[in-house]
Amino acid sequence: MKYDFSDDIQRGILYLSKYSRDFYLQISSLVRPEYFEYPIHSNIYQAISNYYEEYKDIPKDLHLLECVKDHKGSKEDLSDYDDELHRVNSMDASCIGHTEFFLDIIEKFAQKSAMREAITSSISLLKDDRMGEIEHLVREALCINRNVDLGHSYFKDVLARFERSLKDNKGNRHATVFDTLSKELEGGLGNKELAMVVAPPGVGKSLYLVNQGVQALMNNKKVLYISLEMSEDRIAARFDSVMTLIPQKKLKDSLSMLQKRLALFGDKFPGGQLMIKEFPTGLANINDIRSLLVQLQNYEDFKPDVVLIDYLELLRPTRDGLAEYQAQQRISEELRGIAVECDVLVWTATQTNRQGRSVKLITDAELADAYGKIRTCDYAISLNQTEEEFDDSQMRCYVMKSRNGKQRFVVPISIDYSTLTMTEADPYETED
Repeated sequence: MKYDFSDDIQRGILYLSKYSRDFYLQISSLVRPEYFEYPIHSNIYQAISNYYEEYKDIPKDLHLLECVKDHKGSKEDLSDYDDELHRVNSMDASCIGHTEFFLDIIEKFAQKSAMREAITSSISLLKDDRMGEIEHLVREALCINRNVDLGHSYFKDVLARFERSLKDNKGNRHATVFDTLSKELEGGLGNKELAMVVAPPGVGKSLYLVNQGVQALMNNKKVLYISLEMSEDRIAARFDSVMTLIPQKKLKDSLSMLQKRLALFGDKFPGGQLMIKEFPTGLANINDIRSLLVQLQNYEDFKPDVVLIDYLELLRPTRDGLAEYQAQQRISEELRGIAVECDVLVWTATQTNRQGRSVKLITDAELADAYGKIRTCDYAISLNQTEEEFDDSQMRCYVMKSRNGKQRFVVPISIDYSTLTMTEADPYETED
């Protein structure tokens, strides 16, 4: 596909990339080899990129020609590349103009090229109804720009940093279900963070996420609950009990009481809003979640503060062909990415390996080969319960990981299995 991008400017990119390491680093995130009109230019730029990735330097022409051998077509003659490099080297640099002006031209070229590539790729995706991936490609194309945000100037920005910290502590924290955990986190977790609850199957991961959702609603937050296993109605029934304290078994016979108590809950916490969305098990990926967030914003004017995803292993990674442990780490990285991108707190649940059922206290050792999935997260707790504790409606919460607070301590929990509510227990009442 030909782009409206003159030969001289394309050669100018190669010229400056070959002679200025700083210039190449500024454009490396913008320009891709496939953006060039001619295969020779594309292969030369690809060779420069590969050489830099391996040796962290710009190749000389002799090395560049050697690298080109790996990319040129079988019918192409290496002498053609030698001749083109001679043309590039013979350029009058003044025709490029001011470097900043040239960089602006390249930015516009990259944006236009990326959008064309996205639209072209979307045609085949549209045939397979892969709308989430189309949205992701277009979003990536729209995000291409020369990022001039150079970061945080430590000594200059002290006051601004403390003002942001005070603002976070006053209203931008998300309390956990248990007061002790929130206290150790100086009020709770923040936006752009990923938190996990870890437990064997059937111990209470989903119950914790529902309780966490109710806690957020009581803090007047907007909550999105994504279920990858249970129906929307079943999840809603769990919220019914936790919010109104009506036992699960009595919900069907208590419609009038349910409506009254939900009305009271809404009056007391007017800012709290809840959306529940079910995706087919094992079919949804992060692009589907990203698409859902856009649709909620556009059609419901709903932008969540907290996103609860039940649960990690039932998501599909965007990259195919990964081993299970690699897939779980990839999904974890994608979840944290969407937390940062959308400025939300993401909570998810994840399972232990088989040893998680036999130990008294679940640590990262019970994640085995899938340890990578908590490497990315900011906060992780495990739910621990023996048979005796189950009979007594007790449990222990263990803080496995905390980037910004105390970790490796236990909080005793009481569970009301009729209303599905979790509360922090008095440690003296739970002693043997």
